Amino acid sequence: MLGLGCLVSRHASSRRARRALARVLAPMSDALILYLDGEPCLEARAGAVPGQLRAWLARLDADMDTGIALDDAWVAAPGVPERGRFVLGRLLAALAEGRVDFARGLLTYLATRWPELAAIRVSGADDWTAELEFR
Repeated sequence: MLGLGCLVSRHASSRRARRALARVLAPMSDALILYLDGEPCLEARAGAVPGQLRAWLARLDADMDTGIALDDAWVAAPGVPERGRFVLGRLLAALAEGRVDFARGLLTYLATRWPELAAIRVSGADDWTAELEFR
């Protein structure tokens, strides 16, 4: 269970302020937005990525090139959808653990490697469901 309500709530405590933030984030066509129970929580862009983060994303790709464990099976040569599901699982685990910066880095990975992905809508507390929205 996340127990975060929404990460945005640290900066915008009222429902009206969160809705205003959602209206601001919505028109950004190049942004990937993570919604938690309908509220925008994190955002990442596929544009210019700083050097250290870019190197970290490349290492993440190199690690996945050797294969990943996904749904109790080994995927020796994961494609974009498999990598996306793997990273999304790690992103949700990071949020549950309160590791927001790590989660933001993983969201940046998804934004740069899967640019047609526009939004991730996560709901539920114990049994999470995630819907992916594409451009």
